[in-house]
Amino acid sequence: MDLIKTTNEKQIIYLINDHCPNQAMRNEFQTNTFTLKINKLEIVEKECCGYVVDEGGIFLIASITLHNLSNEILSFSKNDLLISYDKEDPYEAEEYFGVPYQFEDEIALKPNEEVKGKLVYIIAESAKKVTFRYFENYDDDTEKQYKLRYNLDCQ
Repeated sequence: MDLIKTTNEKQIIYLINDHCPNQAMRNEFQTNTFTLKINKLEIVEKECCGYVVDEGGIFLIASITLHNLSNEILSFSKNDLLISYDKEDPYEAEEYFGVPYQFEDEIALKPNEEVKGKLVYIIAESAKKVTFRYFENYDDDTEKQYKLRYNLDCQ
């Protein structure tokens, strides 16, 4: 998978691997009702679509594909796919602010529909690893956690 780093309008492309032991599900996971695939990660330093990140932070833009496997309409929120970096606690994506193809705060998928879009996060400039997490909750009050992990230390 590509990690694109944009610094002062210059782009550098790195190849990164996820930490998934199942090579058939590289960069994606499948739940009972949908699949989620991370197609590309992009680091944008300092400014994105007119917004400037605080000192010590960078934007991380995840280009993802969601595919509804069920026969029902599925609803997603930007808060459903959490991110954490290094040893920090997980948190949700930024609110919609106009990044091209950025998902709105709420997403609805028709049966068998597939959509592509982006989620934007702010992480520490010093972050070495990121983990994307999704929690699937069941009627018996149990949950299953899905993770995709990436090493950002490409230098």
